[in-house]
Amino acid sequence: MPKKPKMNKLLPIAAVLFLLMSGCNNAKKETTAPGELKISFKHSVDGKELITDNFVYTNAAGNHYMISEIQWFLSHPALIRDDGSSHALFGDEGIHYVDTDLPETRQITATASIPAGNYRGLRFTFGLNEADNRSLRFVNPPRSFMFWPDYLGGGYHYMKLNGKWINTNGLEAPFNFHLGIGQEYDSTALKSSFVNPDDCCAGKHCEGFKPPRKMMPVKAFIQNYFEISFEEDIRIENGKTTLLELDMQVEKWFNGKHIYDHNHWGGSIMQLQPAMQQGCENGAEVFRLNVKGFTDESK
Repeated sequence: MPKKPKMNKLLPIAAVLFLLMSGCNNAKKETTAPGELKISFKHSVDGKELITDNFVYTNAAGNHYMISEIQWFLSHPALIRDDGSSHALFGDEGIHYVDTDLPETRQITATASIPAGNYRGLRFTFGLNEADNRSLRFVNPPRSFMFWPDYLGGGYHYMKLNGKWINTNGLEAPFNFHLGIGQEYDSTALKSSFVNPDDCCAGKHCEGFKPPRKMMPVKAFIQNYFEISFEEDIRIENGKTTLLELDMQVEKWFNGKHIYDHNHWGGSIMQLQPAMQQGCENGAEVFRLNVKGFTDESK
């Protein structure tokens, strides 16, 4: 009877070793996840966390004031590469809503894949640019509540900063420091050409804003959004989450390039382009970027 051929005992051992090595390699690949980036949002006054609903602040104009809430949009945040080009952190929309009353809005995680390496800064748009700022694009609250009336240019507020100040009569007066599209009115128009906002936009007035029964016709709309850019060393590492903090220094809306006086401008500025322009020009110094380092791994 013929003898059975002897099996090479080394073959199964080699196969086992191959599988083990493959498993190790796969495990190694799994640990090299791409880097992530998170941005948290802070609101401060004079270097301290914002306190709401208390008259604890005084601006450079001497207005004693309080803040009740802040709601605002930033759009298209991007890392700045060494050559000055941008690496977008989000997809096509890239618009984020921040609300001091809603903790879940005060942190975002980049959805775009970010190549590991060193970046020289961060940039974003405060508010919404002309292409993004389309009426009715947001159908659900709270973003839908940010609408800007059509007769004032349409689209959405860039920011609602609401509060109260002590006026010259020593009384509490509400202010709505609202930034959005500005208007240039035709002061030479005949009164017969004045328009009633209710005729075009009934029921579409913002809280705290009461338009006149008749308005001068608008000659032009002014885009007040602006760009913010930071020169800060930011590093993205595979398997780690880079943490950034964007701090809105609220007092600088009133104490920047211009000394903003509530007694001069009053409580509602949505039809006062000179007041909104002061606010937007002050806005260039409002934000501060803090690089907070890394978490141990991406989550």
